[in-house]
Amino acid sequence: MKLETWNPLYIACMKIRGLSDFKFQVSIYRGDKLSMDIIRLYSRRSLFWIIFFTSMLCIAIDSACHFALNISSQKIVLFLSQANTVSSETGEFIRQASTIIDMLKLYFVPVSTGFFFLFGLLLWLFLRYSFVKLMEKSYLISAKAKKKSETTAKETNSDKQEKIQNDRRLFLHLLSVFQKEGRLLDFFSEDLEDYEDDQIGAAVRSVHESCKKVMSKYLTSGAVLDEDEDDEIMIQPGFDPTAIKLIGNVTGEPPFKGVVHHRGWKVTRLELPTLSASRNPDIIAPAEVEIL
Repeated sequence: MKLETWNPLYIACMKIRGLSDFKFQVSIYRGDKLSMDIIRLYSRRSLFWIIFFTSMLCIAIDSACHFALNISSQKIVLFLSQANTVSSETGEFIRQASTIIDMLKLYFVPVSTGFFFLFGLLLWLFLRYSFVKLMEKSYLISAKAKKKSETTAKETNSDKQEKIQNDRRLFLHLLSVFQKEGRLLDFFSEDLEDYEDDQIGAAVRSVHESCKKVMSKYLTSGAVLDEDEDDEIMIQPGFDPTAIKLIGNVTGEPPFKGVVHHRGWKVTRLELPTLSASRNPDIIAPAEVEIL
């Protein structure tokens, strides 16, 4: 089995980089198994390296001190052997110094070893605590960012749906007004084969007048082009293709010379109505029932 298949640190890196198909969250408070594996792995490796380096440092310092104490002891012995007469005070001082050196040689190594062990343990606890806090902070930041992105995404989707619904309601409201004022849908729903042309003409006149009033109430329209129909016109480079539609023999690049077939329409004034949110937008015109 490859190392990558069971190494928790490798799995964590892959998930942090987004290479996993399922969600990855580092959660200390929730006791997530993967985060605990990462902490355990970091604790073991950091403890190993702390013990290794503190041991090397301890051995180096103990060796240097032991060597220095041996040299000092040898110097004292050599001095005593070469001195013919030594005062009592000097001899007492030398004996005390020799005793101190012997005690240092006996106790310095275990004391220094215990000191370095305690120092390494405290260092390891501090590093482990800092690493756990860093993971907690990283999780909280990522969780907050994720929550914010999810909220933004929900708001964006909600705004899109609301805009779609509002546009739909405005369109249906326009049909509703045409039906209410000019009976436009009733006119379109009739079978004109059963009527004479003069009857249809009279009905169209009434529908036309009513619908024109509705249009004038909400918007004012104007012509896109100032030229009249059948007038010649020169289309210059940089024209708006949404405002001017080219037909006929359209080849090459502008300027083009042509004839106006239709002046087009554009809105010069628009007043959108305020729609009630409680009203069913699917109802174009309510059914009418006369109570007896």
